[in-house]
Amino acid sequence: MSILEKLSKKNLASEHLWRQIIGALFIWRPKFFWAFVILVIPLSGGITFILTSHISQPSGKFLAFTEFVILNLVVWLTIKVCRRLLEVFNLKKDGNSITWCYVTILFAIGLWIISFVFIFKIENNGSIATALGVIGSLLTWIFQDKIKGVVTFFHLRLHHLLNIDDWLIVEKLGVDGEVQKITLTSVIVYNWDTTTSTIPINALQTEHFINLKSMKDGKTYGRRMLQTFILDTGWFRVLSDDEIEQIKKEVVAPDITNRESVSMNLFSEEIHKGMLNAQLYRLYIYHWLMNHQHISQQPRLIVNWMEQKDGGMALQVYAFITDSTLAQFEWQQSQIIEHIIKSLDWFGLRLYQSPSAFDVSNSNIYLTKEPADYRKEVKI
Repeated sequence: MSILEKLSKKNLASEHLWRQIIGALFIWRPKFFWAFVILVIPLSGGITFILTSHISQPSGKFLAFTEFVILNLVVWLTIKVCRRLLEVFNLKKDGNSITWCYVTILFAIGLWIISFVFIFKIENNGSIATALGVIGSLLTWIFQDKIKGVVTFFHLRLHHLLNIDDWLIVEKLGVDGEVQKITLTSVIVYNWDTTTSTIPINALQTEHFINLKSMKDGKTYGRRMLQTFILDTGWFRVLSDDEIEQIKKEVVAPDITNRESVSMNLFSEEIHKGMLNAQLYRLYIYHWLMNHQHISQQPRLIVNWMEQKDGGMALQVYAFITDSTLAQFEWQQSQIIEHIIKSLDWFGLRLYQSPSAFDVSNSNIYLTKEPADYRKEVKI
């Protein structure tokens, strides 16, 4: 590693912007230098010759050529420095600096266009201005998606709608993971299934997306749990006095003893004669969730019956789990679901499930006097 490379990397690692710019400016990459010498300088000379010939300024060719080469050099170096700094800022996950780098690149391109007009005095030549206008319109039509991407980028960044490390969900595009990189035209997302998705940034302007950054950082009440359980209404009935006393003894009392729960005490006070087992079960689940250490009672905790359907009665649980990270949330949600299913039996309830072929073949109800024999006959 040369001294220049060591000095460049040292400056790039600095926290001061001016030192980072110097470090990016003095990175020695021969292929970039020769690309400039071989392509940019001859191209500048050719454009200068053609335009000055049409403008009839043969005496100003050398001056225009010099100005045009200097302009290309400045813009070329600006873009190279910004691209190098973008790599550093992406590693540091510095979203604001990334935005300013792209602003600088666009400003450099705009400066090139304005300076190009003044160097060759195109405003005084209608034919050249018209030709460039047609070319500009054609390029705008060709690169319309890129232009939309630039507009979307600044819209998202100025309104703080998207940052690196945000948890992004775009259901229509199958994206669910953390944002790794944001450019003027694309967003790279590392999905939870360890795959990487690259989506055009303008898709975030047209498609619905969800940003879970605030929830991930613990700035909300937690992550929403929304589960629906279909109960078989054939098991709904009024509980007898003995059954109510048994539930108080075997279900409510252990919870009060073990947890010293105010919520479970309130639940025991709400129990009265003539209650439906489904009603008592709904109240139990509600108070049990209120007492759960991983459930937030804000912004809402709802356990309610939904519309009756052919399959049964739907019990919906709407709650917020305080453990919002993916693994912990799924673990706590699974434990809650398992308890809800297990406690059904305490109240004499069952989940509804459509009969399977196994259920039908093992039923004790037959259409004929003899049960069907599904064994294949073997001819001897």
